[in-house]
Amino acid sequence: MAEFHILGQILSVHNFRDTHSLFCRYSIQAGPNWTLISGSSEGQTLAGQPNQENIVYWSHPIDIHYVAKGIQGWPKLIFQVSCLDSLSRTWVVGYGSCVVPAAPGHHSIRVACWAPAPTTLTDKLRQTFLGGSHNVANIDVISFGSDRFKLTTQSKGDIELSLDIILRNFSQFGVEYK
Repeated sequence: MAEFHILGQILSVHNFRDTHSLFCRYSIQAGPNWTLISGSSEGQTLAGQPNQENIVYWSHPIDIHYVAKGIQGWPKLIFQVSCLDSLSRTWVVGYGSCVVPAAPGHHSIRVACWAPAPTTLTDKLRQTFLGGSHNVANIDVISFGSDRFKLTTQSKGDIELSLDIILRNFSQFGVEYK
């Protein structure tokens, strides 16, 4: 079987306008041809305060090993950036996703994040004074984006990743890389 190893880290988040602590929940979605051998397919970073440049540094490690029967269902990373306020309340402030690179080697990736925008005056006032936001009910909207065109969204910021990809025995599936 072909082997696929992801090593790296979730480095930081940039340009989120929230003044509270931010943390990130992530998961990796892969198709039925992919079997997780080691590592965890989901996790969460620590919470951190934004600095003067509006950056939160996490440096959260990722170490995942898959075996694959075919390349269909290539892995995707799904992110939910959440806010933690002084009263220990949390809410999601941004969503993002990216396909894991298919080429071996080192990759620096920026994932653009978005969130459902408040559409009514009541929603805007509630979000401004009480905190919180609208949540996505179906996670598939984040990873596939097929129904995202129905949503009114707003740009939130970027997640910075550093990933090293190791491929082994993919040549038997006709995958060539240089």
